[in-house]
Formats: sequence, structure tokens, C-alpha cells
Amino acid sequence: MLKRSLMLSSVVAIVSGCASSHGMQATSSRAESLPQRTEILAVADWNKIEDVRIELRDQGFLPKKLKLKAMQPYRLTIVNNGANTHYFNAPEFLRGIAARKVEVKGQAEIKAEYFSQFEVMRRGGEMELYFIPVTKGSYHVHCHLEGHAAEGVEGTIIIE
Repeated sequence: MLKRSLMLSSVVAIVSGCASSHGMQATSSRAESLPQRTEILAVADWNKIEDVRIELRDQGFLPKKLKLKAMQPYRLTIVNNGANTHYFNAPEFLRGIAARKVEVKGQAEIKAEYFSQFEVMRRGGEMELYFIPVTKGSYHVHCHLEGHAAEGVEGTIIIE
């Protein structure tokens, strides 16, 4: 029981840390956009959620390019199929969405206004991000651990 409690506390600390002040100074544009994002989440038809998946591997992301539609609810499953721990580092993309929650099945559900990155533990680590893309554009996603991006652990998310 203690071991499970410690593991849950670690997951919450890791994901909450990503949603804290790490690279997220308050700006007037973000403060103005928050009610809009809250409203977008509130009026979304979550029964029409689309499932998408990104696999983190030791030699790359799969798929390398993911296309999403603005204003469509999504559940993005991020799974680590590599032997190493990998990060899903995408602060610009994560600022361009309205995030509803992050869920680690059977472990945690985390709600925050913004996230900047997620650490997905070794093979088998998995999490789900529930969100609506808001800001159209092309976003770089990568693992920032030493040498990982150079080995191809990176990709692109496009919001159309």
C-alpha cells in the first residue's frame, strides 16, 4: 500500500511540476485567453472525442508527424515503447491547446491550465492527454535528454 501511494505521489509530482511555473510566466494574452479556453472545454462534445497515439521509442517517435483539427476534442495516448525514459517536450504545442486533463490509468488524473512537458517512464509507461487544439500551426515535439533528439526521438504536431 505504501509503495503504491509513493508511486502515485511521484506521478502527481512529475506531472504537476510540468504544469507549474516551468516556462509559464503569466502574460496578459494568456490571462485573456483562459476564459475562452475554459468555455471551449465546457461546450465541447466529448462524446465525439477522437483517439490518437504517439509512441516514444529509443530511435524515434511514431508517427513522426501527427495532424489534428482545431476545435476537435482528442484523447492523445502517449506510450513509451523504448527501453529508456523519454520526455514528450512540446511547450508551444501545449500552450496552443485547451487541456482538460492528463490521466494515468488507475493511478492519477491531473487537471491544470497548462502543461509544458511530460516524462514517460521506461517501456510500458503510458498517459492520456484530453484536449482541444486551439491555435493552428506546426509544433516541434522532442525528447530533450542528451542525444535523444539527435537519435530521432522527435516529431511534429500540426494543428489545421
